[in-house]
Amino acid sequence: MPENAANPDAARLREREVRAALRTAASTEALADAGLTVQDGGLSNHAWLAETGGAKYFVRLSPPDAARLGVDRGSECALLRVVARVGLAPEVIRCDPSQRLLVTRHVGGHTLARHEAIRPRHIERVGEALRNLHALPVPARMRRVDFAVQATHLDTQCAGRSAVDAEFRARARDTFAELASAGRRDALCHNDLHHLNLIEGDGRLWLVDWEYGGSGDPAFDFASFLCQHDCGPRERAMLREACGIDVAPSVEQLHAACWAFDYVQWLWYRAWPAGEGADPVYATRADAIARRLRA
Repeated sequence: MPENAANPDAARLREREVRAALRTAASTEALADAGLTVQDGGLSNHAWLAETGGAKYFVRLSPPDAARLGVDRGSECALLRVVARVGLAPEVIRCDPSQRLLVTRHVGGHTLARHEAIRPRHIERVGEALRNLHALPVPARMRRVDFAVQATHLDTQCAGRSAVDAEFRARARDTFAELASAGRRDALCHNDLHHLNLIEGDGRLWLVDWEYGGSGDPAFDFASFLCQHDCGPRERAMLREACGIDVAPSVEQLHAACWAFDYVQWLWYRAWPAGEGADPVYATRADAIARRLRA
C-alpha cells in the first residue's frame, strides 16, 4: 500500500521534507512549488513525479541511513552522470547527497512487468545494454562494489544466528573465491536489474535506480537480472548470447554469481529491523531466497 494511503501524516512530512530540499539549489528551486505525485520509490526510498512548465521530472528522497545497506550516494551521482551521457539513464538535473536528493528528467514510457522482462526481445535489450555499459571506461575514484565485502557488512547486521547462517556463510566463502579466480576486469555495473528499474520508451530501454551501481565484477549484472526474475537455463543462455559470448561470463561462473547474488539479497532482507511494526515483505522474501539457496 502506498505510504500516502497507509499513513497520510508520514506522506505529508516526506513531501514537506523534499520540497525544502528542492529549494536549496537554483537548479531545482522551481520544483519546490510544483505538483508532486507520489511514485513507487522502492522499499526504502520516497519518490514523486514533479510537473512544472510543461516538463516532468523524477524526484527521489533517500532515507538517512542508506549507507547502512551499502549505498554510496556520492559514487551514485558520479555514475549517473556517466551513464546518462551515453543514453543508458535519464538526464540528471541534480544529484545532491547532502540533501539526500536526486532529480532527473522523467522518462516517458512503460515500466516493464516481471513477465515482460523475460520476453526474448527484452532479454536481448538487456544484453545489449550490458555490453554497452561494461565497455565504458571506469572513472577515477568510482567506488568498487565488492559483493563479498557487502555480504560481510550485511551479515554483521543480521540478528538471530543459526545453523543455516553458518552453512550459507561457508559456501559463500568458496563461491566468492571461485568468482575472484576468474580474473575478470572490473567494469561499470548497475547491480540491480529488477524489472521495475527497466523502462521501455522512445525506442530504447532505459535503466533507472543506480544506487547499488559502481565498478565491479560484471558477472553480478547478469546475476541481478536472472535472479530477480527467477530465470532458468534458457534465459541464462539467451542473456549470454545477447550480450556476446565473448564478453559474458561462462555458464559455470554465471551459476556461481547467481548463488552469490542471492546470498547477498538474503542478507539484505534480513538486515532490516524486525519486530512489531516491521514490514512482513522482508521476511517473506528472505525465506523465498533461502529456499533457492538451498536448492
